[in-house]
Amino acid sequence: MVEETLDPADWETLRVLARRVVDDAINYTRDVRDRPLWQDMPPEVRTRFRSPAPQKGRPLAEVYDDLVTNLLPYPMGNIHPRFWMWYMGSSNFTGALGDFLAAIIGSNLGGGDHAAAEIDKQVVNWLKEMMGYPATSSGTLVSGGSMANLIGLTVARNQMSGIDLRELGLGALNAPLRFYGSDQIHSCHQIAVEAMGMGNRALCRVPSDAACRMDLAALHRVVANDRAAGLHPACVIATAGTVNTGAIDDLAAIADFCADEGLWLHVDGLHQQQGAIHVRFQRGSDR
Repeated sequence: MVEETLDPADWETLRVLARRVVDDAINYTRDVRDRPLWQDMPPEVRTRFRSPAPQKGRPLAEVYDDLVTNLLPYPMGNIHPRFWMWYMGSSNFTGALGDFLAAIIGSNLGGGDHAAAEIDKQVVNWLKEMMGYPATSSGTLVSGGSMANLIGLTVARNQMSGIDLRELGLGALNAPLRFYGSDQIHSCHQIAVEAMGMGNRALCRVPSDAACRMDLAALHRVVANDRAAGLHPACVIATAGTVNTGAIDDLAAIADFCADEGLWLHVDGLHQQQGAIHVRFQRGSDR
């Protein structure tokens, strides 16, 4: 009987290749300033990524050689110090080592009594402490800003619906919910309201002022008009650093408005060109 395993046939050969990968990665990161920020792929390289699925396995070293030749020279460029195109992070070698160890352990953080789950909760607690949140507040680590917005807006939808939305569904709503954000908000909010089943029309784009911040007078008007029309204003999405200009809405004034109107407040930030730090909090009428 042949034992089936995912272990390598030769651990020492793997060790040599792993050391080569780490050395190459250090050099790649160290020497980033000496390379072009971006360069187009030659047609023959692009064609390799469109070939049919292989029918046979290949030695790991050959696969790695392919990546060195056909992947590393053609990055998006966001790790380069002169990458000024978007706000995404630039990665770092320490984080890469953390990702490597996380992949080695392969922990499922959905539950269980193990150290990785404790680290997950510890990081959330540290963030709460840094932002002055109560120890009793909750949070979760997600894959990025778009998913953080989706989760936060889902909580707002469920809490402001007035019904057990998880049990009854959108069809049981007494009136359509409305969410409000400036015309400068990130496109992930439209994706979120669509994914939540409310449709793009549920997201009202409030005009921005000359400073690209949400026009508060316009916000007052659209909420009042929606109430008069029998709709259900539910949540205001304030932005702490828009993608286009880095503008920050008047968060304090919007929070006061939400408290007065009994609306949920969702703050999306910071979408800055030089980094991507996402902070999420929601407050109801108990501001």
